[in-house]
Amino acid sequence: MAQTCTTSIRMDEQLAHRLEDASAKLHRRKNGIIVRAIEEYLDSHTDDLLKDEARAQSLLASRAEGSEDEAWELSHDRSGWQA
Repeated sequence: MAQTCTTSIRMDEQLAHRLEDASAKLHRRKNGIIVRAIEEYLDSHTDDLLKDEARAQSLLASRAEGSEDEAWELSHDRSGWQA
């Protein structure tokens, strides 16, 4: 069995009620719903971060010029990458 850890979160009452309702309707534990939501969020945002990083690397490698590319390049963390 995979090791687990415990954490706590704060949420407003409206969200807590929505979670409670979803748990009852789906016959699932609140923990399971929260874990799945976090997994889906991280999966979708990890892809976005990888795309952003790939674009940053491409811009650095090509030293592309242009206002949109320059603005994008200046607004992203490029620490650790050599030009």
